[in-house]
Amino acid sequence: MLERGTTRLAIHSLIGNSEKEREHAIKLLLEFCNDEDCCVRIASEKGALVLLSSIAGNMEYPSLSNLAEEVLRQMERVEDNVQCLAAAGRFGPLISRLHDGM
Repeated sequence: MLERGTTRLAIHSLIGNSEKEREHAIKLLLEFCNDEDCCVRIASEKGALVLLSSIAGNMEYPSLSNLAEEVLRQMERVEDNVQCLAAAGRFGPLISRLHDGM
């Protein structure tokens, strides 16, 4: 329960006003991504993958962009996240799995 609340708070902090707030939120999500169940939980949170994809593509803040990209790469490892990632516009993992016949 506490972990779920912390995950939600981190996701909501991705739209924070301060760059430091967003950086801490992304670092926390990156730490959570070490656990496969947490990866699934993050992907299931409404808007999380869209926000992370948006931050990853924003080169105005390169350090945030790189961190968000790393979170997304970690999320790609989990088979259950592939469809959610595709729905958020990140088609690479789905295409790779289709190509490999998975």
